[in-house]
Amino acid sequence: MKNATLGISVDEYKQRRHRLLERIGTGAVAIVQGGPKGLSHDKFRQTNDFMYLCGVEVPHAYLFLDGRSGKTTLFLPYQSEERAAREGELPSASRSKEVAERAGVDAVEGPEMLAVSLEKTTLIYTPMRQGEGPAMSWDTLQRSRQERFADPWDGLPDRTRHFVTLLRTRLPSAELRDLAPLLDDMRLVKSASEVTLLREAGRICAAAVTEAMKCTEPGVMEYQLDAVLRYTYLVSGSRDASYRAIIAGGENAWYGHYDANDDVLREGDLVLIDCAPDYHYYTSDIGRMFPVGGTYSDTQRRLYGFMVEYHKQFLSLLGPGENDEKIRLEVAKCMAKVVDSTKWEKPIYEAAARRALEFPYHLSHPVGLAVHDVGHYRDKTLESGVVLSVDPQLIIPEERRYVRVEDTVVVTENGIENLTESAPLDLDEVEATMKLPGMLQAFPADGLGRRG
Repeated sequence: MKNATLGISVDEYKQRRHRLLERIGTGAVAIVQGGPKGLSHDKFRQTNDFMYLCGVEVPHAYLFLDGRSGKTTLFLPYQSEERAAREGELPSASRSKEVAERAGVDAVEGPEMLAVSLEKTTLIYTPMRQGEGPAMSWDTLQRSRQERFADPWDGLPDRTRHFVTLLRTRLPSAELRDLAPLLDDMRLVKSASEVTLLREAGRICAAAVTEAMKCTEPGVMEYQLDAVLRYTYLVSGSRDASYRAIIAGGENAWYGHYDANDDVLREGDLVLIDCAPDYHYYTSDIGRMFPVGGTYSDTQRRLYGFMVEYHKQFLSLLGPGENDEKIRLEVAKCMAKVVDSTKWEKPIYEAAARRALEFPYHLSHPVGLAVHDVGHYRDKTLESGVVLSVDPQLIIPEERRYVRVEDTVVVTENGIENLTESAPLDLDEVEATMKLPGMLQAFPADGLGRRG
């Protein structure tokens, strides 16, 4: 049985489970439901909470942590000989001893035995939020649930809510508590092994954006740059993209989460790329804006250049022991001098720059197993191992302009490490990179911008 998460040892999984057992206490049990089998033939991807605690990629798995005994049991479906011959051998209850040894759990049993383990339990912890699957984050799942409940012809509960309902129905005397806050707190601070995976995800992410810069010219389609990104991910050992990339040329960048990616790139426009790979369950996050024609106009250089400088100020002040709001105020103080000394072409540009200094969320979201990872660092002291995106944004509604730049960093003992820094950031470096040959040159464009 192969460990699906490269670089995370069995011992580290054991340590995580031990920490969780300490948190729930000796009188409680915890159950984490794995992901279901997909409706297509796509490769199965385990949910993030389950993978965080146990590196086993099998649909319909359950992980049971018993605070009373300190033991962990993995409940897996059986695999028939016929299915094994057709699909290859998977970790299953049919090979319980082998799977238990390789997964580092105390026992592996069939799903029918989970009810026996739950007998006489009085306190049960389980995540009460939907598990993150492929290309999912907690916020996308939340929005999806809200839209489903708003549909008068749908409104069905998700799989997690159904599982919680079953627990309450079948074990009416047991108290149920949400395990998610405990897992969120654990997942926020990354181990050295996780940082190694995130570092490689960041390198791949930066390499993909750099190649996209080389391939950008008038007539190229947004989806062709998406193909460049995904090719880079796949040849680098990633599963694929960790979320649908934003590739927004011209006015499309006004929509912060634009995802059509079906427009042609035009001379004189900027293109925004926001993307990341799914590398052994870990991801990254990057944002760059660059000129379709290869050269920033004076206006583009002034606006985007201001945001790049703003971005660098955040990077220079981040570190352990700091607070996100304190950093924001210090950066705003420094950048106010830049706003004052800049000769803005229009008053609306200066006004937008001053508004940007007041925006509280340029230090954005945690990054880890999901691009919008779980855990909360705001209003706390940053500590070594926290990974987050630095994402300053400028909004000019009068011209529907949206300007941003983003990197993913990890807080270290002495400051930060920028995990995506190998992607060109300075404007001159971007322009120089765009003059280099890219892989799309092997596919000449026709008059409609199509290649191949």
